[in-house]
Order: sequence, then C-alpha cells, then structure tokens
Amino acid sequence: MCNAPSIKPTRRYLNERELAEYTGIRVRTLQGWRLYGKGPPWVRFGGAVRYDMQAFERWVASQPHGGDESA
Repeated sequence: MCNAPSIKPTRRYLNERELAEYTGIRVRTLQGWRLYGKGPPWVRFGGAVRYDMQAFERWVASQPHGGDESA
C-alpha cells in the first residue's frame, strides 16, 4: 500500500485549442488577443500557453453584457 499523499489539482488549465473548443472562439483570435494584450488572462509554462479556467471565468464575468437579463 502506498502512503504517498494524493495530489488533487485545484486549478484547471486549458491550452488554446481546448479553450477555442470550449468557447467557440477561433485559435487565431486567441493568439491575436495575446499579441495585443487583450482577451482572457493566460500563463506560459516554458513554451506552452495555458488558460486558467478560474481566471477565464472571472474575465468572462467582467465583460460587458447586452440584452435584457430580466426576461
């Protein structure tokens, strides 16, 4: 029996392809946003760009919303 503690990740990180599939936003759009300092926050692990889902959800909530939400 192994007594090593189990490690449960507290955050989920998506690569740009996964985020594009999740949101329907094109990968090229995400890349352009990064280039111009726009869009959701991202981090780089070595050469790999990743999006923290908790930070992404906060970014989405901070974006302007249109329409009548009371309906």
